[in-house]
Amino acid sequence: MAGMAAIAGTPARMHLVNLATGEDVEALFNPETLQEELAVIYGRVVIPGMSHQPLQYSYTGNHGLTLDLYTRGNTEGERVLLEDFRRFLLSLAYPNGDAGTIDDGAPPRILFIWPLVFSWTCVLTNYRGALSQFAQSGRISRSMASITLEEIRDVRLTSEDVRRHGTNRSTSGDGQQSA
Repeated sequence: MAGMAAIAGTPARMHLVNLATGEDVEALFNPETLQEELAVIYGRVVIPGMSHQPLQYSYTGNHGLTLDLYTRGNTEGERVLLEDFRRFLLSLAYPNGDAGTIDDGAPPRILFIWPLVFSWTCVLTNYRGALSQFAQSGRISRSMASITLEEIRDVRLTSEDVRRHGTNRSTSGDGQQSA
């Protein structure tokens, strides 16, 4: 069926995987735009009498991404899926109930997958939702969630890694784990 979807022009959809529970949720609609943010931090070296401030590299901040996820439900079944998707997104902002360690006491890490563009581990750092058009039953018919994800890395990332793999940070195809 995946081959038929490609032939029919249906694009692959973005996925979010809760790495604590393994729950994999596919976006109901792909966002139209993704806003990336990446800061390179330099210290300003002060040398008395010098005509300028030399810059000394400190670090590169975490890669951030903000995207708007739109949903709509025309039938009661679709509205139930819409509400479940919203609850999934909100659940990514809270720690697991049976946290036994400090690390477990934080919200879960997320695997963000946008086929051929992104594959990285991140956390949800911001959620802003808008609910609209309610059905006669009271269920939500349309919603928009603006979420911000921030990449989490446990290994050093180099210029060569980014040049070679871009924002795909999962396995590199040769079985080796890229940063």
